[in-house]
Amino acid sequence: MRAILLSALLSWMPVHAAQAYCYDPSFSGSEPSGPFSKPSVPYCLSGYGYSREHTCDAWEIQAYQDEIDRYIRDLQSYSDEASDFANEAIDYANAVTEFAVCQAKEVAAQHE
Repeated sequence: MRAILLSALLSWMPVHAAQAYCYDPSFSGSEPSGPFSKPSVPYCLSGYGYSREHTCDAWEIQAYQDEIDRYIRDLQSYSDEASDFANEAIDYANAVTEFAVCQAKEVAAQHE
């Protein structure tokens, strides 16, 4: 009886040990936030492209520049988030490939 139990245990261990190395990866990345709306050019600058003159007060120009700066920061943040998301997706794809190879080796080992 002991020999049968020991034999069953030993025959079960290699398969179980192989399964321990195959882990099913999970993806926890989140898509970057966006889109963003470009700042609207103030009406007081509408003729600037033609006449090189504007009717804006200093506070209007400053407010527009602040909006542009905020927009650029948002785009940079979006770019960083998108890059991180892409890297996480690549890591996940690599992990899935490793998982598939591990599973294939496990199945092949069971039929040797």
